[in-house]
Amino acid sequence: MNIYDLTTPGDIISYGVVVTIQGILVVFLILILIMLVIYAMGALSSEKKTKKMPAKEEAVVQTAPVVEEAVSDEGELIAVLTAAVAACMGTSSASVSIRSYKKVSSAWGNAAKREVLEKF
Repeated sequence: MNIYDLTTPGDIISYGVVVTIQGILVVFLILILIMLVIYAMGALSSEKKTKKMPAKEEAVVQTAPVVEEAVSDEGELIAVLTAAVAACMGTSSASVSIRSYKKVSSAWGNAAKREVLEKF
């Protein structure tokens, strides 16, 4: 059928519908073909993997108890904090004055603790 042979609007619309349906069928047939090829490749690769799979042995992990050291001298802690702040600011420690400090738990530290506890 030639598109130039169509004379009425009904003929043109029906030709467009036929071409659309043919295009959809071709696309789905190609997609099904690709799906079958991927499935076959997966089946072949899984056969190779299952032939020589050694049995997994569970590793026993022993951890030492965590001991937190208490700071015996708060002056030493304040000196360390002052030096750290001065180093970050790029100034001398004489221009930095630590008035108070508060221990803040970090999200990374909490995540590490949860990970260790979940293993047991």
